[in-house]
Amino acid sequence: MMTDRERAEQVADLLRMADRLRVPGHRHTVDMVIEAQDEIRAGLRRLHRDLTGAELPRESAPRRSVVASFQAGVIAGTRATVAFRGRSRVVAARA
Repeated sequence: MMTDRERAEQVADLLRMADRLRVPGHRHTVDMVIEAQDEIRAGLRRLHRDLTGAELPRESAPRRSVVASFQAGVIAGTRATVAFRGRSRVVAARA
């Protein structure tokens, strides 16, 4: 069992990792940023497991249709283009 001091150190380490998290750019590749995010997630999962004694349940990703992913008016024609391309599938499903 972890002491309060060890838990505080673990939280401080996670906060330091979050503070060092940067956006992709000329010095930080996308892979480096994703790796840093994964380290923070893993640390938070360990902290949750240490505090509760149980694994954090994973939530399923929300399912939305492709057309619903594009909000009307954000990019002109994008929603209509996606809807038009999906039309053949809808017509085939009805037949």
